Amino acid sequence: MAGFRGRVLVVDDHKQTRLKMTLAVRNLGHDVEEAPDGAAALGRLAQGGIDMVVLDIVMPGMDGFQVLQAMKADTALRDVPVIVISSLEEMDDVVKAIELGAEDFLTKSFDIVLLRARINAGLERKRLRDKELEYLRQVDRLASASRMVEGKGFDPSRLGLDDISRRDDALGNLSRVFVTMASEVYRREQNLRRTISLLKGGFLLLLIGALWGVIPSLSRIVMQEGLSPFGVIFWTLWCSATIMIFLSIVSGQYPGRSRADLARYGLIGLIGGALPQMTLFWVAENLPAMVISIILAVESFIVFAVAALIGLEAPSLKRFIGLSLGLVCVLMIILPGGGAIGSHGWIWILAALLVPAFYAAEGLMIASLPETASGAIGTTTGIVVASALIATPISVLSGSFIPVNEVINGVGWAFLLIAAMSATSMVLSVIAVRTTGAVFTSQVGYAATGGGIIWSIILLGEHMTGWIAAAIACLISGVALVMPKAYGDDDEEHVFLADPAPDTRAAK
Repeated sequence: MAGFRGRVLVVDDHKQTRLKMTLAVRNLGHDVEEAPDGAAALGRLAQGGIDMVVLDIVMPGMDGFQVLQAMKADTALRDVPVIVISSLEEMDDVVKAIELGAEDFLTKSFDIVLLRARINAGLERKRLRDKELEYLRQVDRLASASRMVEGKGFDPSRLGLDDISRRDDALGNLSRVFVTMASEVYRREQNLRRTISLLKGGFLLLLIGALWGVIPSLSRIVMQEGLSPFGVIFWTLWCSATIMIFLSIVSGQYPGRSRADLARYGLIGLIGGALPQMTLFWVAENLPAMVISIILAVESFIVFAVAALIGLEAPSLKRFIGLSLGLVCVLMIILPGGGAIGSHGWIWILAALLVPAFYAAEGLMIASLPETASGAIGTTTGIVVASALIATPISVLSGSFIPVNEVINGVGWAFLLIAAMSATSMVLSVIAVRTTGAVFTSQVGYAATGGGIIWSIILLGEHMTGWIAAAIACLISGVALVMPKAYGDDDEEHVFLADPAPDTRAAK
């Protein structure tokens, strides 16, 4: 075949014959290597890269027949064409060699034209066989890719069919169609998973909102007993800590014990646990639970505002308007005539705004926590226990400690419910973060506001005034404008795959 260059191995024990054949094949434009015997020939063949063998039959030690048998027994060598060299007196040997797998023969007194024809014909057959084998291998790869698509979790970018798709034949067309269809299946599967994740996340957010939203109402019930906020926080935090310690033991996730871990737990426990809890119980004496629930939603607005300032979220006019509506929501319940608060209620409103501010600061600190082996439950346990330890001396030294018998005989059930709701919300929050991502889960504050309003009506018999209804309308409008990007957009696409920082809000 004109223009086809191959690598030929000449095997002959006679040096002169081997040299003559080597020069002749090289003059035909092919690369040539030599082997003086059968063993040396097999050793070179094992290295690969040989396109044809010109083989003498009669050789001492391992003869041509044995070389042929060894080659045909080796899957890597059985398709290498072999031309045997013989004399006219050895025709019976030639027949035997062909029966063993040799493709053709040459006499030792060969004609150069005949040599060219035999060599080129053998190399052409080798090239066609290689193409056929490669075709079959690509068909098998395509079949394997189809089986991969039938399974779960395949990725079209990892099918490895690019080389097949570049073919300009029917197999290439089939590969391109298959890749297109596989990509469409993958896209639909991902959309379905996102939808399921959003549905799960939405359900979890509503459930967390119902659980967390009851805490302002329970706090007001507790404070109506005339108890000190410092004494109340001692029992609520230690009940939550007890539950978290139990969960930590059951799950095998324990808090870190290094100095850095303890320092982080202490700081977050103070800002995100003890201080907001004290403030919450303090204001619960003077504000309706419904109003407190609305104020707690401001945390989300604070987080988005800070995120925009530090570059975590791209600023936009729509979000600015949404944040402004959140502020209007607060002003509407502060302004005189709101009907929900007393003449000095604005002071308690301002105090209540400290709670979401503390929670927002806590969220930023949790987001900055390094990844550890503690896990979400272990880290949360460390923070809650730290909060309880901080609250203990404050409760004792202030003279506000509540004896256990007074707790049990009074509204102890409310203490336990606050702790149980906090712990349950924590577990569900971790699940929500891992299912739908941290940004989506941040909307739990809005769900908690809705839950808090409903619980305040059920448990406390509070009524929704016109001002409160208007404030809620402003809140909903602001939420719609400040809403985080939908799951799957831009950088949020795969946030749920990461190991997120624990959400300790529920432990509050």
